[in-house]
Amino acid sequence: MKAVGTNLKTPKMLVLSISLAIVVALIGGCTGKGEVTDRQKVTFGQLFSNPEEYHERHITLEGFYFHGFEVIVLSEDLRYSGYAEGHLIPEGRMLWVEGGIPQEIYNQLYQQQMMGPTERYGKMRVEGKFEYGRQYGHLGQYNYQITPSEVEIISWVPPANRGEK
Repeated sequence: MKAVGTNLKTPKMLVLSISLAIVVALIGGCTGKGEVTDRQKVTFGQLFSNPEEYHERHITLEGFYFHGFEVIVLSEDLRYSGYAEGHLIPEGRMLWVEGGIPQEIYNQLYQQQMMGPTERYGKMRVEGKFEYGRQYGHLGQYNYQITPSEVEIISWVPPANRGEK
C-alpha cells in the first residue's frame, strides 16, 4: 500500500523538515500564545484590559516612575496634588515596581520634598517581568507589578503648575 501525499522518502528528509519547522517557529517569535512575544512594547490600556496575556512575560512599558513614602510605582500620568506648590503625585492606572530601579537612574530623577523622605519622579521606559493576580507592593495595595530588568529615562519636563489646589 502506497502512502498518499508524502514526499518524505528518507529519514534525512524527515529530519530536515522537522528542523526547518523549528527554525521557522523560532524566527517568527512563536511563544505558544501567538500574539505576545517576550519584551513586547505594550500600553497601559493593553496591559490592564488583558493582563492574563502578559502575565509572567517580559514587557516594555512607558510611564511615570514615582518613588515616595511607601509608594514605588509606574503610572500613566502625574498630576498636581494640591498639597504644596508644584507637588506631583501618580495618577491613572499604575503598577508596583518590585525591587526599584538602578541607583544611577534614580539619581537622575526629579526631586520634591513633602512630609517624609524626598520623592523622586520622571518619565521612563521599563522593561521587565509583568505579574498580576495577587496583591503586590506596600500592604498589598496593587493588583499588578513589574520587576525591571532594564530602565531608561525618557526626556520629559514637568508641566508648569497651573495653580491647581
